[in-house]
Amino acid sequence: FAEQGPAHARRDPMGDDELTPEQKKTIAGNFVKMSPPAQQLKVVEDVRTLIGPDLLSSATEERMLLELNKSQFGAVTLPSGGQVLITPHGELPDGFIDPTSKPPQLLAVNHSKLTCTAKPLSGPHLSELQAVAKYRDPIDAAMRAHASEWLPSAVVTTYGSSSPGVKITCCVAALASDLANYSAGRWWGEWTLTTGGGGVGLLVGQIKCNIHYFEDGNVQLEDTGKYQCELPMGDNIGEAFAKKVMEYEQEWTTKMEDIYRTLSEEVLQSLRRRLPITRTKFDWEKATVAKLAMDLQSQAIKK
Repeated sequence: FAEQGPAHARRDPMGDDELTPEQKKTIAGNFVKMSPPAQQLKVVEDVRTLIGPDLLSSATEERMLLELNKSQFGAVTLPSGGQVLITPHGELPDGFIDPTSKPPQLLAVNHSKLTCTAKPLSGPHLSELQAVAKYRDPIDAAMRAHASEWLPSAVVTTYGSSSPGVKITCCVAALASDLANYSAGRWWGEWTLTTGGGGVGLLVGQIKCNIHYFEDGNVQLEDTGKYQCELPMGDNIGEAFAKKVMEYEQEWTTKMEDIYRTLSEEVLQSLRRRLPITRTKFDWEKATVAKLAMDLQSQAIKK
């Protein structure tokens, strides 16, 4: 900014002198939480430019990235080399639970680098994992096998608690990043099984996806599917759990394929001007008939 007199005081980076520092940090936090897949650090850089480095301290950045990683099921690399998801189900006041390691661990996470340090998990959270191992372990094994076949890049993390009843939550997330070709996407699923009466449990889950394409434009697709059913709490609980999840995933994928097939006919047409200058609605049926006639004529000429 060029130096100006007192009557033209320099404006702050966000361009609004009336915003309080807390309001600016709240807005910045929302920007970070809505970051496209694999681009959160670039968003943080832009936000730092907007509100200034004095407001966006390292501690503030870490808190913003923590909220983002929890909501998007970010995968943190363990000291042993494996990965575990950061989710609200594993959050404790002093870190995140890693239920996948033997024995389970408590992780102190660096949310910008997605690395961590680990120490053994103890206390009631360890006791609860041990109490539900007969359900959690087969579900975790079955979901890992399912993910390795259908979503090889996915990370699976399965939690368990026994108070007030058995509750098993399996989280699955995968990130596909090709920023050099202007695209990135994330898939994540969340499936919770709670015990009910008569040896039957209730499975409640959801699938989310976020796809970002930004070559010559900026387009994002977000969608969510929610599902629910009963499952028998028998010896084959892991197999039944994974089978039902696979059915729901296939149903959701089929729905997305249908959306892509009809995108140009339904979605793009709806974005057109409803009343053109002629003040007459465009007759899409006639256009379809005309296209069919041209196709038939073209085929006749070829014959």
